[in-house]
Amino acid sequence: MQNSLFEENAQGSEETVDEINQETLEKGKQLFPDRFFIFGTGNLKADVVIVGESPGAPDADSEKPFMGPVGDLLVRILASIGLKREEVYLTNVVKFISQGDELTPEIIRFFTPYLVREILAIRPKIVISLGNTPTKALLNTKKSITQMRGEFHDFQGIKLMPTFNPAYLLRDPTRKREVWEDMKAVRAFLAEND
Repeated sequence: MQNSLFEENAQGSEETVDEINQETLEKGKQLFPDRFFIFGTGNLKADVVIVGESPGAPDADSEKPFMGPVGDLLVRILASIGLKREEVYLTNVVKFISQGDELTPEIIRFFTPYLVREILAIRPKIVISLGNTPTKALLNTKKSITQMRGEFHDFQGIKLMPTFNPAYLLRDPTRKREVWEDMKAVRAFLAEND
């Protein structure tokens, strides 16, 4: 039994994603009883884990993250480097739809240890963090996504590539070139570590 939520290393943990999600739901519902929780989905043995901030309204019907226009753009981004949605694991830091609410540091601190355990249970080769919230949570940094993107960082022995969230790209398409550069680096890393 681990003494700390952060005690596991990149070798992975013995617990399953389902066990982690069940614990997250049980404890999360105590603190956020009126929230609708949406957990990660995809390949539980994925080489790539993609982490966003929180589910959006389009995710509610399917109960899956990254649906609607944001999900469509993410699918195109993945296809550009030869990946399919079904091949990766998709999740968020915060597991409930934020409905436009400002996500407080306390909410993010509550969910981050569960996210870390979720990633370690999957044991990917690389994590792609989409935007400020997952990048700051996973790397424990105050630096912005614009400062962090474009290069790999170490997350408990796993490569982590921060890049812009597709939701942001829908508002500011001028950042697509930077995301393409980030994804080319991911593609090269995966090719070298296949």
